[in-house]
Amino acid sequence: MSLDANLAIFHHLLAFGLVGVLMAEWAVLRGSISSEAVRFLPKLDAAYGIAALLLLVVGYLRLRYGIKGFAYYSGNPVFWLKIAFFAAAGLVSIVPTIAFIRWGRATKATKALPNQVQWIRMRRLVVIELHLLAVVMIFAAVMARGIGL
Repeated sequence: MSLDANLAIFHHLLAFGLVGVLMAEWAVLRGSISSEAVRFLPKLDAAYGIAALLLLVVGYLRLRYGIKGFAYYSGNPVFWLKIAFFAAAGLVSIVPTIAFIRWGRATKATKALPNQVQWIRMRRLVVIELHLLAVVMIFAAVMARGIGL
C-alpha cells in the first residue's frame, strides 16, 4: 500500500479515535459524580490529548508527503475552516483538561469531589467540543470532494 493511503488510514483512525475518547468523557460526565469518575477523567483526557497531537502530526505528514500536497490544501478555504474548527475544539478543551487535573488532585488529597454545577459545566464544554469536531468532519468530507477549490 502507498504512503498516501497509509497516512490517510491513520488520519481517519485517529480522528474517529479522538471522537471516541471525547464521547467516553461525555458518557462519564453524564453519570453521577464519584471518586472513580473523577480519577478516570484525567486518563481519558490524556488519551484525547495524545490522539489530537498524533492527528496533527499525521495531518502534517499528509500535507508534506501525501499525493495532493500542501499547494492543494493551502489554496482551499474549506481546509482552513477545518483547521480553524479543530483549533477551536482544542481551545475549548483547555478548560475541561485543567478542571479534570484539579479535580483528580483534590479528590486524591482531600476526597473532595466537584459540585454539580462544575460537573454540568464540563459536560457542556465537552458537548461543544463534539459539535466543533462534527463540523471538522463535515468540512473534511466537503474538501475531499474538491469543494472549495
